[in-house]
Amino acid sequence: MTLFELIHKIEFDSIVPHLTAIDPENVPHNLYAFKEAFDDLRRMSPGDSGGEQIVVSTHVDSDNDGNELERYLYASHCEGDAWDGCLAKEVIFGTAVGEEKALAQILWHVTFWGFTPDHEGFKDDTPSNKYERKAKKLERKQFINNAKGIANSFEIEHLCLTDEGWAEYHRRKAHRNRAKRMRDARQDRSIARLERMGKVQRLIDRIMLSEPEYALCPENRQTGILMLNPEAEQVVSKRFYYLFDTTEISTPEFYSRTVLKDGRAAYISKNISGYYRADSVEYTKAIVLVETSEEHPLRLSEFKPLQASIGRLTGRCQHTCLLFGKKQNLGHDLHILIVLSR
Repeated sequence: MTLFELIHKIEFDSIVPHLTAIDPENVPHNLYAFKEAFDDLRRMSPGDSGGEQIVVSTHVDSDNDGNELERYLYASHCEGDAWDGCLAKEVIFGTAVGEEKALAQILWHVTFWGFTPDHEGFKDDTPSNKYERKAKKLERKQFINNAKGIANSFEIEHLCLTDEGWAEYHRRKAHRNRAKRMRDARQDRSIARLERMGKVQRLIDRIMLSEPEYALCPENRQTGILMLNPEAEQVVSKRFYYLFDTTEISTPEFYSRTVLKDGRAAYISKNISGYYRADSVEYTKAIVLVETSEEHPLRLSEFKPLQASIGRLTGRCQHTCLLFGKKQNLGHDLHILIVLSR
């Protein structure tokens, strides 16, 4: 049986308990994304298997003396592979591994790098803004401080030391005097702060990349609608600078994953109500970015029920800004990014 046949044989709700058992702490908060990935796989066509099979079996990790350390279920040849190729692969079940448990394990591995076919979770860590560049520069400076005299080149940090060099590098770090430890601790704090600011700047840039056309904001008392134009982009971008001063940010995303355009808003509404589990944090502000393609804009009849579902996520927030923008390659699908913060 191929993965394509297996995923059309079993319904998503029947694998939820097995999926949750893999990671009880994180899966429940991401069930909506697993559901979208499941439906996305269902609507795709199988590609080339590359002659590989997906084997779902129990793996045992042992120490050097042969003592068992951990026993777990594993699905081979699907993590990081193209989704259409995975669909074409034959699924081999290990001893006492049922179809539902096997499919849950495969879905877990298939989505390891992200919940979409292009693996959006596999992020490019190339610095894209001034905060990320400063963090990388400080990180590099810290590395050089501890690697002087044992590295032939500092072009690529993880390749510039031999095994003996790395042993000496870690020995130096373990035997730093008080002044050097305090210096590195200050740099570590600065790096962490700059990296967080870099992530916030990326988020703001991501919102503005959508070129939002208009927004519904509580500050506009008359109509609640703020019309945007190229001259106003910088002003709108500054509206989101408060994110730099927040202590927590959550960014759930929803894709319609439908075959028919008429059902895209209803699909997201159902996914929010059925599979989205909010965390316990009391967020105070929300940004909601609703994106469609240029060819298939959102109709008012779609927006009204969708607005009610989104309201269940942002209802406790004191301020909510609702933006409407465009995203390439969406086709008739609908994408919603929600930025919750406090």
